[in-house]
Amino acid sequence: MQEELKVLSIIAPDLMADIGRRAQVLSGIESMQPVGRRALAARLNLPEREVRAAAAMLKDQGLITMDAAGMQLTESARDILPQARELSRAMAGLSRLEQALSSLLNVPHVVVVSGNADQDAQAMRDLGRAAAHRIHKLMQNGMTIAVAGGSTMREVARGMQTAVPMDVTVIPARGGMGSGVETQANTIAAEIARKVGGKHQSIHLPDNMDPAALQEMMKLTEVAETLTLLQNSTLVIHGVGRADTMAHQRRLTADTMEMLQRKNAVGEAFGDFFDFEGRTVWQASTVSATLSHQPTGSKMVAVAAGEKKAEAIIASTRHDPHDSLITDESAARRIIALLEET
Repeated sequence: MQEELKVLSIIAPDLMADIGRRAQVLSGIESMQPVGRRALAARLNLPEREVRAAAAMLKDQGLITMDAAGMQLTESARDILPQARELSRAMAGLSRLEQALSSLLNVPHVVVVSGNADQDAQAMRDLGRAAAHRIHKLMQNGMTIAVAGGSTMREVARGMQTAVPMDVTVIPARGGMGSGVETQANTIAAEIARKVGGKHQSIHLPDNMDPAALQEMMKLTEVAETLTLLQNSTLVIHGVGRADTMAHQRRLTADTMEMLQRKNAVGEAFGDFFDFEGRTVWQASTVSATLSHQPTGSKMVAVAAGEKKAEAIIASTRHDPHDSLITDESAARRIIALLEET
């Protein structure tokens, strides 16, 4: 795509802006439809008059419809949508960001969605859809898929599309944490299993457990079977937390929080708190403690966004080898800036 854009910029530099804008508007409508021009302009950070002009041309080409509910794609648009989406991403510089992050973080597959999830709910929805698309590509019959909890994972579950049923088993990658039912790993795993037509098993345990209590619970057949599946999962999907945020969420003691700060912990996943270099500085006793040591051939997918999580994302990819990272533009640019400083 980059080579084609280079040729286009030489042949028709005067048309490049219009082409890119139309592709951007088409892609934006796809993610928000039905949507009004004003809302789309705000989402794309474009003047409303430019969105209006691009939409008028797309309507004349039979690619979108406009009515009181807003703009929507036609069937003709769906045929060219993948190419339009890639064109929009390339012209926005997202493809270059993905290549840079893949090299800097040593992650083979990186997807960057536009925007800042810290400020824009639509960016978080786009993140979930992008992650769901990547997971579909990785999914194979016979897989055991472990999925963590949290608000980001909830968006991933929402982004999954009902498809041809697959012979997979989806399990929660951690026990219960907090009080929100929608963001519990059990709930998210069940939703993903339902959408892909797979099986689901729950873990009816809190995530933080005393080691002795966990050993006792392991004597129960149902618990032991699920935890064995967890330890041998072939695809692990998780979010990344800031160390300070997760310390409060896990209700750690003041002494432990002070220790984490002293040891420069910046990120957390599966109860592992790690520093900027990815070194574990403290590990909580959790049902998912073994997920950092997956069997050969398993794949790990991290989904995290927002500029505030940049350090934690770097640390997480250094802590464990990852096949894929799904993030947003604000985090990507901050990650690159941080790594250029070091």
